[in-house]
Parts: sequence; C-alpha cells; structure tokens
Amino acid sequence: MALLLYSVWLLLEFSVVLHPVFVTACSDQELTCSQGLCVARDSLCDFTDDCGDGRDEENCSTYTRCDFEEGFCDLIQSSDTHSEWTRTTEAAGLKQDHRNTSAYFLSLLPVGGNRSIAELNSPVFLLSQTCQMSFYHYVGATHGHLEVLVQSHSAGQRSAVWQRSSQLQTDAWLRTAIHFTSNHSFQVVIRGELSVKSEASEVLAIDDLSFSPGCVILPESSFPPPLACPPSWFSCGGGECIEESKVCDFTPHCPHGEDEASCSTECDFESDSCGWYEFPHGDGFDWVRGSSAEIPPDYFDHPALPDHSTNSTEGHFMFILKNSSSLYPKAVLRGPWFQQSASGCTMTFWHYNSGISVGAADMALRIKGVENSTVIWTTLYDQGRRWNQVTVQLGRITQPFQITLAKISLGVFDGVSALDDVTFENCSMPPAVEECPAHTHFHCLHTKACVERLQLCDLVDDCGDRSDEEGCSLELQCNFEDGLCGWKQEQSGGDAFDWTRISGPTPTLNTGPWKDHTLGTRYGHYLYIESSLPQEFRDTAVLLSPVFHPTHQPGGDSSRSHRRCVFRFHYCMFGPHVFTLAVYLRTTATGRGLMLWTGYGDQGNLWHKKTLYIHSAQSFQILIEGTVGDDFKGDIAIDDISFLDCEPCDGELPSLITPAVTTPAPTVLPHSCPEGQFVCGTHGECIPLSQVCDFKHDCSDGLDETNCVKERCGFEGGDTCGWTIVKHSLVPNHAFRWATGQGESIHYGEQYHPTNDHTLNSPEGWYLCADSSNGYYGQTSDLQTPVISSTGPQCTLIFWYHMNGFTVGTLQVLLRHRNAPHVVWSEAGNQGNKWRRGEVFLGLLNDIQVVFRAKRGISYMGDVVIDDVSFLDCSPPPPSDQPCAPEQYTCANGHCIPQDNLCDFTNHCGDNSDEDPYICKGFSTRCNFEFDLCSWRQCQDDDFDWLLKAGSTPTFGTGPSTDHTLRDPSGHYIYLESSFPQAVGDTARVTGPLLSSRSSECKMRFYFHMSGDGFGTLSVFTKTKGHLHLLLNLTGDQGNYWQMREIPLSSSADFQVMFEGKVGRTEKGDICLDDIIFSPGCLLAASATINNTPSPPSGSCPLGSRLCENGRCFTPEQSCDFTDDCGDGTDEKDCGTSCSFENGRCGWKSSLADTFDWALGSGSVQSIRPPHDHTLMDENGNFIYLEATPVGLKGDKAHIRSSIWRESSSNCKLSFWYYISHKALGNIRLLIKTENDLVEVWNKTGHQGNKWNRAEVPLRKLRKFEVIFEGIRSKDVSGGAALDDLEFIDCAPSAVESGSCPAVTDFVCHSGHCIESHLVCDNKADCTDGSDEMDCDSILDSPGACDFNMKDQWEESCQLSQDPDDDFDWRISHKTETPGAGPHTDHSPGGGGNFLYIHSAAQREGDVAKVTTSSVFPASIGLCHLRFWFFMNSSERMGTLKVFTVGFSGSPLLMWAATGNHGNKWTYANVILSNSAPFRVTFQAEVGGDMWTDIALDDISYTAECMVGGPVTPQPLTCAVDQFQCAYSFQCIPASWWCDEEPDCADESDEERCPTVIPGTVPPQGGCPAGFYQCSDYRCLPSILRCDGVQDCSIGEDEHGCPLLQCELGELVCENSPGCVPLQKRCDHSTDCLPFLSDESSCHECPPGYCLNRGSCLLERHGPVCICQTGWTGNRCHVKKKNILTTSSPTPEDTKLDSVYVGIGLMLLVAGVAVCVLASCKKKCHFIKPNPMDYGVMDNPHFDWKAELSSLDKSPGGCPSTNPKRTDGQGLSISVYPWRREVEQVSNRKDAKLSFSNPLYAHGADCKSSEP
Repeated sequence: MALLLYSVWLLLEFSVVLHPVFVTACSDQELTCSQGLCVARDSLCDFTDDCGDGRDEENCSTYTRCDFEEGFCDLIQSSDTHSEWTRTTEAAGLKQDHRNTSAYFLSLLPVGGNRSIAELNSPVFLLSQTCQMSFYHYVGATHGHLEVLVQSHSAGQRSAVWQRSSQLQTDAWLRTAIHFTSNHSFQVVIRGELSVKSEASEVLAIDDLSFSPGCVILPESSFPPPLACPPSWFSCGGGECIEESKVCDFTPHCPHGEDEASCSTECDFESDSCGWYEFPHGDGFDWVRGSSAEIPPDYFDHPALPDHSTNSTEGHFMFILKNSSSLYPKAVLRGPWFQQSASGCTMTFWHYNSGISVGAADMALRIKGVENSTVIWTTLYDQGRRWNQVTVQLGRITQPFQITLAKISLGVFDGVSALDDVTFENCSMPPAVEECPAHTHFHCLHTKACVERLQLCDLVDDCGDRSDEEGCSLELQCNFEDGLCGWKQEQSGGDAFDWTRISGPTPTLNTGPWKDHTLGTRYGHYLYIESSLPQEFRDTAVLLSPVFHPTHQPGGDSSRSHRRCVFRFHYCMFGPHVFTLAVYLRTTATGRGLMLWTGYGDQGNLWHKKTLYIHSAQSFQILIEGTVGDDFKGDIAIDDISFLDCEPCDGELPSLITPAVTTPAPTVLPHSCPEGQFVCGTHGECIPLSQVCDFKHDCSDGLDETNCVKERCGFEGGDTCGWTIVKHSLVPNHAFRWATGQGESIHYGEQYHPTNDHTLNSPEGWYLCADSSNGYYGQTSDLQTPVISSTGPQCTLIFWYHMNGFTVGTLQVLLRHRNAPHVVWSEAGNQGNKWRRGEVFLGLLNDIQVVFRAKRGISYMGDVVIDDVSFLDCSPPPPSDQPCAPEQYTCANGHCIPQDNLCDFTNHCGDNSDEDPYICKGFSTRCNFEFDLCSWRQCQDDDFDWLLKAGSTPTFGTGPSTDHTLRDPSGHYIYLESSFPQAVGDTARVTGPLLSSRSSECKMRFYFHMSGDGFGTLSVFTKTKGHLHLLLNLTGDQGNYWQMREIPLSSSADFQVMFEGKVGRTEKGDICLDDIIFSPGCLLAASATINNTPSPPSGSCPLGSRLCENGRCFTPEQSCDFTDDCGDGTDEKDCGTSCSFENGRCGWKSSLADTFDWALGSGSVQSIRPPHDHTLMDENGNFIYLEATPVGLKGDKAHIRSSIWRESSSNCKLSFWYYISHKALGNIRLLIKTENDLVEVWNKTGHQGNKWNRAEVPLRKLRKFEVIFEGIRSKDVSGGAALDDLEFIDCAPSAVESGSCPAVTDFVCHSGHCIESHLVCDNKADCTDGSDEMDCDSILDSPGACDFNMKDQWEESCQLSQDPDDDFDWRISHKTETPGAGPHTDHSPGGGGNFLYIHSAAQREGDVAKVTTSSVFPASIGLCHLRFWFFMNSSERMGTLKVFTVGFSGSPLLMWAATGNHGNKWTYANVILSNSAPFRVTFQAEVGGDMWTDIALDDISYTAECMVGGPVTPQPLTCAVDQFQCAYSFQCIPASWWCDEEPDCADESDEERCPTVIPGTVPPQGGCPAGFYQCSDYRCLPSILRCDGVQDCSIGEDEHGCPLLQCELGELVCENSPGCVPLQKRCDHSTDCLPFLSDESSCHECPPGYCLNRGSCLLERHGPVCICQTGWTGNRCHVKKKNILTTSSPTPEDTKLDSVYVGIGLMLLVAGVAVCVLASCKKKCHFIKPNPMDYGVMDNPHFDWKAELSSLDKSPGGCPSTNPKRTDGQGLSISVYPWRREVEQVSNRKDAKLSFSNPLYAHGADCKSSEP
C-alpha cells in the first residue's frame, strides 16, 4: 500500500516533465514547441528539455542559472554554518546529476557524530512579485531535510517558504518550483541539514538552479550604505528609516509596508510560512509547511486533507512531521515577534487535530524578557476530522511578544495536527492625529493618538505612552496586583462566601480566565469566585466598593454638570456552568439595592469590558455579586475596576430605618349583602360566591375576578397572572421549584432552557421554568391557580411546554377538588429542543384548582418550561331568555348548544341533559369503552388486538394520563401497545357495526391520542364487501392531548368502519382511541338489527319459538328468566346460571375487550391457583381463576358475565365461593349492569386466608340486568384469585308474592304476573291472559294515538298533520296501490281496517314524507313510550322509517330508525320518546331504490306518561300505624313481628338492619321507690313494665335502651343481661334484673292496664300472668299470633288514574285470595331462626355448609318448617353437592331456595316432604 501511494506521488511530481499536453493552441502562460506541444512557462530554462526539441531551453540569457559545472556561479556559501555544500560528480549512492550524466551537483554529507548544516545564498534581488526559482533536489537521507528560506536584505529576518523532509526520502532527483513575492529586496537561502544520527551513506543534493527574469539582481551600487540608518533603526529600503520599535507593531510605517512584511497579520501559508518557524529544528518532530500530498501516507486512514483556505488538497498549511523514536518529542512553532498590541487585539486561527494518538497542543504567549510563557489556548486529543476555528484574546500587550504553538507526543504519534489561516485583528494602536474632539476624546501626549474620554484612568494603556493613565486617583482604581485596594468583602451575612484573589488560571480546568487582564500574563492578579465545593448552586459572593458622594448635589459645581459618574470593570465568564454576575447600587448599609447590570452564562474565555453610568441623589456604594452555577465549572472573574468622575467620601452608608407604622383597623366597606355573597366594589352590588373566579366579570367593576387566574398568560415581565408557586416551609433554598425566566438570561448551565419564549419568539420574552439544577431526583414543584368556582362546558386548558435534555423529568397537569388531586395530563422524558402544544379539556367543573406539577429527573440535564397558558371558552354560558335556534338543542336548564355537541360524551348543557341516554337513543352506535368494546369487534386477520385500558398506557413517555370521557384515571379507552412483543409494521384492526347504505348525512366523530416518537400510523377505512377505502391516515407524533376528527361516511352498499393501527419504529408510539360517535344519520344495516335466528325444523315448534333439547318448545321471552321452562334447562343453560364449573362455564362468557381472562382450571399445589376446588374439595374439581400471563400488568382487568336476565324476584340472592390468598392474587368485584347503569355490589381485596370463603349478595327486583365478575391484577404478571359454586337463590319471579313487581309502575296481570307499564294497551297481549289489553279506551283515545280505521279526515281524527315542507304526503287505505308492495291488510285482528302508508312508485329515491302530531307532549326524559306497528317488505332496496321528537326550536331529535326488509309481517316497535322541551312526534319515511318500497304504519299509541310528562304511579302504598311495611314486596306485617328473628315479609326485609337495642335515652331516675321506673313526666311505673315491648310512658321512654331479645312466654327482658330472665326466677326474692328490679316487681298485684287487647290478669306464684284473647300472645297480650297468616297488603289511596291501574286492584284481590287459600292449607310453625346475615350481603368465612345441611328445621312440636311465602321453580332443584347422598336425602331450606333445576348436575335432591 505504501509503495502504491509513493508511486502515485512520484507520478504527480514528474507530471510536468513527462506529460506535456497536446493542444491545438497554447495559452499565454505556455510555450508552443516546434511539434505543437505546450509547455508551462515556469518550466522554461530549467535545464530540462520538455519540448523534446530543446526550444524551451533556448533564449535563457535573461535567467540567472547555475548547473555547477563551472563553479557556484553567483551563489555564495554561508560562513555562519558548520558545514558547506560540496561540488562533486559523485556522492554516497548518487552517481549522476539530475540529467543522468557524470556532471557536477552540490551535495551535503554527514560529518561523523556531528550535526551538518550548510546554506547557499543567492544574490540579492530587488523587490518583486514575479520572481520564481526552480531547482532539482535529491534526498537520500532518513535523518535530514532541505528547506528554502527568504531573507530580508535590510532587516535580516528570514522565513521558510519550502521544505523537504527526510520522511519523504525518494532516492530520486525531483524538481521544485517556488514563486517569491516580496515588498523589499531579499535573498534566497537553500539550507540543508543532517542530524547527528545520520549515517555515512546519507546524502542531500541540489542541482540546476534557475531564477526567472522576474528575479532582478540588485546592483552593488544600489546597496544602501552600511550606515544609512542609525543603529537599532529599520531601513524601509528607499532610504527611509524608522525606529525598530515600530517594526511588527501591526501598523505599517514604511511607505511600502516593509516593516510589517515579515510579520503578516494574515497568513494562509500558501506562498510561504509568514515568519512562522520551527524551534528547535531537526529533532525529528517538527512543524513543516506543506500540502496534503506531503503528509506521510502512514498518517492517512481517511481521504486526503484539504487546507482550510482553499478547501483543496493543493492548498498549504503547517503540519507536524514526525521522524523520531523519542519518547517525549516536542515540536514548537514560533511566530514572528510583535512589538505590542492594542487592547482589542485577538488572534483567530484554524486548527486540525485528528487521530487515535494525535496528542495535545498548547498555544502560549511569550513575552521578551519574561522567563515563562503564558498558555492562552490548549486542545486535547482527537477533535474530529474537521478544521476547528479558535479565537484567542491577546489584549493590550506593551512589550515585544511572540506566539508559540507547542505539540507534544508521548512516544506514539498517529494522526494529523495542522494549522492554517492565522489572523490578527484589532491589534494596531490608534494612529496619531493633529487634533481630537475636545469633549469626547483625549489627545495622547506623545503618540498623539485620540482615545475616548471613557478610556481614561481605566488601568489600560490605550494611548501607547500611558498618558491616558497619568494623574489618576489610586482610590478610584484597582487592578488587584497589590490587594483589594479600597474594596471589601461582604461581612454582614449578605452572601455565602468571599471572592478569591489569584494569578494564573483558576484551579478548575476549562473554567475561569487563564491570565489576568492588567498584564495579560499568568503573573497578573484578579478576583474570582470558586464554584467548586463547598459552594452550592446559587451561593453568592459580594464585593463592596468604597462609599461615594451623590452624583448630583443641588448648588454643586456646575462645571461637572455635563460629566457623569462612570463605573468600569472587566469580567470573564468562562465555563459550562457559569451562572450570573450582577452589579448593584445601594444607598443603605444593608441589602442589595438597585440592580444596574447582570450577565448570564458562558461568554467564552475572554475578558469583557462593561461601562455603567451612575446616578444617585444619595451617597452610594457599588456591589459586585457573583453567583455559583449548578456545577463546578462555573468560575467568574473580575479585574481592572475603576471609577471616573466619581467622588469618594469618608464614612459609611446609613442603616435602613423602618419607621414605626401603626396599622389601622381594617375598614369594612358598608354593604347590605347577605352572608355568603361576594361584596363588589360598587356600593350595594352583590353576587353569589359561586360567580367569583369564573372567568366572567359579574361585578360591574370586575372585582370578582381580581384575585383569580387570568384567562391568558404569557408571563411577560415576570407576571404569573394569578398562578401561584407553592412553597413549602421545610424545603431548602436550593430546591427544585418553578420560577420565571427569559431566554436572554440563559447561562451554560441552563442550556436546556429555550433560547426564545413562545409568546414573542424572542430572548426577551418570559416563561415559567422548573430548573433541574436545583433539588434532587423525584422532587416536585407545584404551580396552581386559586380556586376556580366554575367553568363552562367547552372550557379547555391550552399551554405550550418545552422539555429538553437527556434526563428531563415529568410535567403533569392535575385537577384538585376539595384537596383531592388527580392527574389529567402528563408528559415525561426528552421532547426535543422545541415548543410543543398541550391541551386538556376541562368542561364543566366547580370549585377546582388547576395544578402544573414538575418533577425533577435524575440529573440537572433537562428542565421543564411552560408558556402561553390559556383557559379557552371557560366562562359559564350566560342565561338566555331567547328560544334556541333550529340548529341548536334546548337543554333542560334552558341553555342552547349546537346540535353537533349532542351525545358526544361531554356535558355541554351543564345539567347533562345533552348526554342523557334517552336523548341519545338516535346515536345507537356510540361507544366510550367504559366497560367493553360495545359494537366494535377485533379483526381476526391482523397481528394483535386493541386493548381496553384505564389510566396511562404501560410504556413510559407515550399515551394519555386519562381517557377522554371521564377525564380521570378511572376512565377507559382502547389503545395499541407498540412495545414488545409487537414488531415494527404489525397491525391491529377493529371494525364497527354494519351500517346501512341508506345512511344519509352520516358522519363519525372520534377522539385519538398519538404521542411519542415511535411514528406509528393510524388509518381509518370503510369496508364494503371485503374492499377497503382509506378515509384518513395519521402518522407520527400528533401531540400529547386528545384530539377530535370528524369523517363523513357514505357508501353504495352496506359498510363498516375499520380502524387500523400500525406499530412504528420505537416502542414510544402508543395509539389511543376513545368516544367514537356515529351521527343519527348513520343507520344500522337491516342484517345488523333483525334477528336472523334460524327457524326450527318444520312442525317442531311454532314460528318464533325455539326447540328444547328434550323436544319441547320455548319462546325467546322464556329464556334467561330463572325458570326452567324446557324442563331440561335448555332455555337457561347459556345464560350464566348456577354453576360448579365441573362441566364447563354454564353460559358465563368472557369479555372480548379484556387483556386476559378468567380461566377454567383445577387445583394445583405448585401453581398460583388454589390447591383444590370448593365443590369436590380435591385437585380434580374445577373452578375459574385469574390466569397469569407473561405480559400482565398491575391493574389489568378480566370479566366474566352472564347473559341479560329478564327479571329477578324480591328476595333473589347470588351466593358464591371465592379464594384470595398471598399466593392466589387478585381483586374481585361483583358488578350489576342494567340498561342505563353499572353498579358495584360487592368487592374483596387482599389476603383472605388460604381457604374458600362464601359470599351472598341480594339481587332483588332487577330487570334486564347482567351479572359481571371483574378480576383485577394486584401485581404485574400475577393471578390466581378464584371463584366456584355460583348459585342463584329464589330468583324466579312468582305471582304468589303479593305486589312483588320490580317497579312500582308495573302492571299486574290477572294471572298475578308483572309486566312493564309501557306494554299495557299497545295492541299486543303481553299477559298470558290478555288482561293488559283490556279497558284501553283511555289510552287509544289520547292525542296522536290512532288505528286509522276511518274513512276520511284521518288527520283531524288522529291529530296528525302532514309536513308542508316534505316531498310528498302519507295516505291511508286498506291496501296499497302497487301490487306486491306494502301490506295486504291492516294490523287489526281480522284485517278489515286501514293503515297509514307512503306510495313509493310515484316518487324518486330519497324523497321524504313526514307526518307530525298536532298536539304537543310535555317535556319528559325516558318516560313516554310510543308504540306502533310498521310494515317494511317486498324489496331489498327498502328505504328508511324514522321517529323524531321536535321541540319548539324545530330541531329534530332522532329516537328510532329502521331500514331494510323486515319480512312480510307487521313488526312491533316500542320507542322511548324524550325531549327536554315540549315536543311533537314526527314519523318520517324515505323512499327506497325501487317502486316496491312502500312503508306502512298502524295502531299508534302513547303511554299515560306522555300526557303528563312525568311518571304515572299509584299513590304511595302505606301500612297502618301499628304495622311494618316490607321494603320490596309491598306487604304489611304487625309491627311486633319486625326484627323478631323470623322472616315474615316475602322479601325478608323485616329481619334486615335490625338494631340491637331500642334507641332513646333513659330519663333521670331517683324520684320513685325501688321496684319502679320514673318516666320523663315524673310518673312512676312498676318496673315490670320496663323493656316489655309496650310503651307505657307518654313518649315510650320505658322502652329506651332496651335490648332487642326474643324471649319465651313468662320470661323478662333485662337491660343489663345478655339473655332473658326465666319465669322461675321471677318473684323468688332474689334480684336478677338490675337496676330496676323488674324480676321482683308486682309480685303481689296486677299493675293497672297490664293485660292488653282485652286480656285478663291472674296472680300466680311468679307474678302476674295474662290470659289473652284469640289471636294475641305475649306477656301482655300485645303480640299478634303467627299461627294463621294474616299479613295484609297496603291499601292504595284514591287516584284519578283508575282506568290505567284497574289491573293493580285485580292483582291485589287475586293475591289476597291466594294467600287465604294457602293459609287454610298450611300452618306456619315456629322454626329455628336463621342467621340474619343470610339475607343481606353475606360474607361469612366461618359459614359451615355441612352443619347447615345436616340439620332439620323443626318446631318443638315436630312439625317440619315450611314457608308459604316461598315457592319452588319448575323442575328439580339444583344441588351443588351431588356426592353428599346422606345430606341430600333430607329436605331442607337450602334446597327450597334454589330457583330451577340444572341438568349439568348428575343427581337432583328429593324435595318431597310430608306432614303428620
């Protein structure tokens, strides 16, 4: 490789000689040879025949040449060297001259053991710009080099212009041509050098020198006389002399600039080295001038290095050439000597330092006469493959100086170190002038220069003769060379440490100055602050000046009036962590005073001068304060401090005197505002406190919004606009906290702050910043608003944030309500050096505070900044007395909102009426993902699934903090998890419901969140017949906030919407969706709404019925009703029934939206599951449990749910067994979901013991509900919590339960069954006996109701009107006009009547007909039901039928819609009508795609609620004063039966929530004798009446505080005894019942009125005994007997709706008869009392099933206990213990409570019982 490079280089060297160019015409710079060849003119007369015909060597007389054949010609050997050039024809290894002949040449040979140096001098040439020399050279040495120097004839200075190193030993003759440019006469010196290490075989040789005609020899007669200039003066060459001190002083004094020629201020090294030279030379590690081709090939591991000047490989520069094995070689490049420099002098150069072992370089200032140099710049190691610019401050140097560049290598040097383009700027002293402006400038005394007056006495010699610094007061100056002068360190505790006086660089590398400002060397002194330990961030050091007189005094010297006191200082702020330097003026002895100036951050390794004008009417003092940055590289220095025109004074400043202030008593403005209202500034004006701080000026003077947060804040001028920085008293001063800041105040330690604010996009703009230079990891700082009383429905918080840095922490937005905060927005990690937009939708809120919380990262490298915080549309909407516009919706509270805001999961109205589920019926396919995916389904052909999530996503730095719906961490959304195991490009798809092609004005809204740098993609498609059409494509970071998109939808065929998420390149790319809403114009396709259940086999079941497995039939209404109508459980088996999980899940289904599931499994000792099931109590039994998955996260949820149960009884319960332990982890919740609600009814968390525990939950009187078990992971990758033996108990509704309907408004059929009231009189029998369709005249005669069975004037009769603005009209008939279109008959039985229909044959597709009720219905929500029958058949291109409610504004609300073919039949519709305003009802039909799309209506009716606008219920059902009203079954029982440990209500509510004692306070005692009790009216009662269940005192206080115990006849209740006092212990002369001696009271008499209800009192051995009348019992005949069932039903009061509720009376009559018949056949026996907890929500871990099953409930008389209020369902009872045969042979209450048989169990229990 080296040989190849050398060969290429050699070819380049000989290119001129060997490769002449063939051209047809030669240029002016070329010679045309005889043969047409062109030869460059610089190759003429160089002793080489380049033409080939010798023409280029002709006519050479004008050239000065020498081939050494006859001597040295005009060349002269130097006498100053130790060796000489030898003229020879042969040397070591060199036999020929350059022309390969035995001719002469000059050679230099080594002298053994000595260094050999020889110089050959040319004649003296006149100054020239065209002189060129060519010569041939031979380098046959490894320890030597050749160079050519130019020596000024007059000054004697020389500079190297060419060099050939021994590194480039070629052993061949090479030609070199050198151009000379000189402004004075000069000589050329050819210098050869061989080092002491040279061997005898080494040689240097030169031959054939040729000087061009431009090199004109100076005649000897023209030589200046030897004494033309005095000694130590410089000759300019034209006979003019200048002082030597003016040579090289950056100012040309000679006419042609000869005095500055050898010390150029600009040098690109192209023509020569500009006076820069290597010292010492020849040690094998040298600076040499050359180009890229001359850099040794060994140095190259990258392309050739271009110079910086021309950016080409032909350009020249200085570089290091190494040819030494020394372990410590050093190359020093010295520049020319300069005499002096001005104060603004700088040196700029370009440096290249690249390579794996390139080493360091130091630049130093060398001053003549000073022993040691001052380092002014250094570089360490590899700086990259690029030229780097460096600027070095030299400043005012008054002595001759030289710049040196030293390169040091420690043994191994591998790389390129180079220098180029050296420039000196602003280095010349000011020129001499005859006159200066008198008032602004000073005329220097000797140099006659002009300097500004502000430069006088500033410790800098600006004149050059120091005349500007003469006569200055020493007390006004300080250069710190001899101390602090008159300045002092702060000693009064106003700072943390002192300034330090030092010379040379500060102790810490790369911070602080490297030299002082006064001398410009390492020997000068200055002051600095040390930022290393023990100093901390923001610690300060303060330096105090002497005290000065006021700058202006009344009556003072007018001559000084035009002069102002000026303060000057020089400062250096260099280092990556420099913070601030500030100057203050104070007029008192304490405090900082007025800030005059401040500087921030790293300002480079330079001394800067600052001038400040001082104005003070009082005596003053200057303070200089340095503040420590956030790390140790933050030293700040000051030097050369001076005052001008300031007058010092003796003494000290006065102390701050604070006058005593007497605080006046607060003045309360007189006002008449009631308490709790806000007092405005205007007299007499008051507003509610709820209107204070609501972004609206309610006070006329705006006082209510004065102390509140502003709507918009850019923090300009440091104003926080009402935002408060929360400061804690225990937090140290150097804490991480919010503070105002500006871009212009940034220092290097704050490089993570934005340079420009967001408001002005300027460094002068302000923002709020949490600077991580302070504090510790995880520390937080809060910025909060005052309490905002209320916000508007559209209120949105918008802000801009900047989070830049490697370890930036977290920014959160929280909402705090009543001191309970929750996160609503969050961003974490580095977001780049840019402003990003944040947005948080707030909506309607009350009494909240908004909080920005910044959390510090792990280090200082990253700050959190916010700007432009605004509250958009946050003022509450003003009340309006104007009606809403047609395009608006009228809220229930009267506010108007745009129709587009309806049903978008946001409370725009303020009363939530726009989000009422009944109002939103028309938005049938909207989904907020709060529980499941609604009608959206996961695709099966993608790579992974969308996940349901609450809170933030698992991946740090991406995803939202909350959902969009609820805007708190409990809300749900779906998201695409882009982290492992997903790969780049993986897709997840979810599809919506099938929408009809008949949809018009259909659009979809959705909210999405795409934040993070993962650059994932969200696409939205419509899917039609398998084809996809792209609607929207979003890629990359869209912002860290929820955003809404609205997409119009249409298709010529039925279609679905599909969301596709694609994983991006990193894991920080989660994509989230929430609140997907289809507008009312989006209709579900007919195939999505019509039940396409396959018909049963012909002849097996009637149309609409389904086949049981045993061959019987059941209707859909009989499924999931807790009754086994099939007899084999077919109708119930898929509903989620009682289940032991031994044979499957029994219809319990997992949610499709979950990230993991309830799994079916068996016991395992080794795994996290329970060791055994509960049913079989062994490892073979099954249960369901939370499965552990590899990527499971804490908080993940799994659901298992039942089908929708139709109705439950009043005493329905669900019992189940659960297992949660330290090993089997998880939380379990039981949820009940109804049509409009989701309620938690039970939950259990944490360790519950290593055993199965039983729970029992009531499910009373529910309708259309689902039972859902939710399991929640309590730890990542965990699970194991389990469920087993689910059992529904007594859940089948029964007609025997008097009045036990789920709702008080239900209709009771004559059969005793309940139906919902809206099914009454709807022309469809829902009761099996048809009683719901009897007596319906009042319903069918109501406005708008119609069967259309009239001949004409149907509109008037039906109170319906045609819409004048539609396309055509409805008509009535008994048949349609188009054969095959529409119904053949009306809906009425027999089909002889009319119906209402549209005739589509004459219309165009899309034409609309509307008919509207004439009467207005009162406003109602969810109460009014419209019932009708419709016919849509005959065409697959059927149109649509819609029902709207229309308020006064004319804005329609869609309530219901149907499209498609519904079959050749009348179809029933029951529509809930809702509107917050009074409304009419509109039926709208749209014509389909052909002539067979007639649509018909019939039998329209409305419920009674539609007429009154509210619920229509009977009057409250009440019981008598002495009766207890059952909670759920509407029964009345004697009050004495309440809490008697026997359930008497059908719903058992009489034994729930029973107290242990009767409430009340015992009145004061002491006024009655022993054995008596004192009432509050001071009456004395025999104490036997105390706690006997009868209130004998006037207010019943004789029963207050008595225990609720059930005692046998004759026993007494004693208040201080846990049990009853037996009859045998009464009147036994031994007191057992304290404190009133009840057991020894009235032993010899019957107290007056003792026996009640006509009972008789007898005195017996143990006291009085009552003989009771029939039907009464108890010690005082006060308890109604239970042996005959006499429970009564409540009596309804009079009501005006008798016609509506005739069925309720019939129900009560039938129930009463049934009860009497049952009571005559059965006898209620006294049985063992069950635990009261059995009938509430029971969770008893000690419940003993075995003990309960093995016991018989018998009365003392042996009668098996029965309960006529309970009934069994059809079929066999379900037993969950089929293996316990010995238990199941006995009838027990548990079996009786089971609702229906379960065919999944092998054995049923024998439920038969016999009576004696």
